[in-house]
Amino acid sequence: TALPVPLRPLTAAEYAELPEDSDHDYELQDGHVIMSAKPIPRHQRAVVQLILQLNPQLPGHLELLPDVDLDMELVPPDQPGTVRVPDLTIVTREAYERVDQEGGFLRAGECVLAVEIHSPGSYRTDQAIKHAEY
Repeated sequence: TALPVPLRPLTAAEYAELPEDSDHDYELQDGHVIMSAKPIPRHQRAVVQLILQLNPQLPGHLELLPDVDLDMELVPPDQPGTVRVPDLTIVTREAYERVDQEGGFLRAGECVLAVEIHSPGSYRTDQAIKHAEY
């Protein structure tokens, strides 16, 4: 089944209202929904290894989260938005609790660290486009 996406650029809030699709990975780039393939096992192994190394070192006021939506806040909320899904994100516990209670997305301003693990199919996007956004 296809994700029901309007034929116009979306704000981050409109993107948040789309139904979940566990079969594909999506991000919002300048209002346009971008689909990518699920990560390969080598990529996921790297994510797990980083989690195992980073998590024990985190102070209590920070949370380490894999694959969560992050509103990049590059434009005002009523404009076509950009929402990325870093492989790992470290945010404040306050931000984590806000999203847990209120819903919505974590915000770039609440992000302490965003990690993108490069794969052959995503290298240019990760190195150029996402690097500039982060």
